[in-house]
Amino acid sequence: MSHYWRITIHGRELLPPRGPMILVANHVGLIDGPLLVAEHPQPAYALAKVELFSGPLGRVLDHIGQISIDRRRADLRGVTRAIHLLRTGGVLTIFPEGKRTGGDVAIAHRGAAYLAMVTGAPVIPVALLGTRGPGRGSGHVPGYHSRLHISYGQPVHVPAVPWPRTKIAVADWTERIRTILAEHISTAQELTGMQLPGPPTPRTPKPPRQLPVIGRIRGRRSDHTRHELAGMDDDRVN
Repeated sequence: MSHYWRITIHGRELLPPRGPMILVANHVGLIDGPLLVAEHPQPAYALAKVELFSGPLGRVLDHIGQISIDRRRADLRGVTRAIHLLRTGGVLTIFPEGKRTGGDVAIAHRGAAYLAMVTGAPVIPVALLGTRGPGRGSGHVPGYHSRLHISYGQPVHVPAVPWPRTKIAVADWTERIRTILAEHISTAQELTGMQLPGPPTPRTPKPPRQLPVIGRIRGRRSDHTRHELAGMDDDRVN
């Protein structure tokens, strides 16, 4: 990636010398996940939505060990894999906003806090800047030699909590992590001189496909109409 974009990394010295650790980052652009995984000094794995794990891309993600998570339900398989990764000293990447946003982390889901409380892994706030241009849609990819910034913050040490972990405790740590990450992003903007791009522009829906006239006739004709058309064909033949 560094051959295509101009990537500057800040705060690398703040990272623990080895895992486990949970990287929590803002999510503004399509390349956020690959960028964070590829540029981290240790092998890192992303917790990614299950919708990505289909077709050729899904096979690649599975092959390189990325972890799918179904956001619509309690995904025990995905959570178990994430816990195993952290307990064996791995590095896990999570976007607590759950989707691409303006990047200011106004909301956060509870996954990072829960996994930290289960495993005791430190949480590392990460600010990503430049991965989507202002006024661009969520699928925008920065052009050649665009400037990108990865800024690591001070680790947040969440004490491991034995079962049962209450919803109130998880929610409390979620808000603490969200606040720390939001403040770190603000500091990173001052440090780099680069601002967040704002909310992604909504996608323009594609117009419905127009079938040829004969195709529309065939698509909606009844048995009676089919019989009439067959009779017209017979007349032409005769």
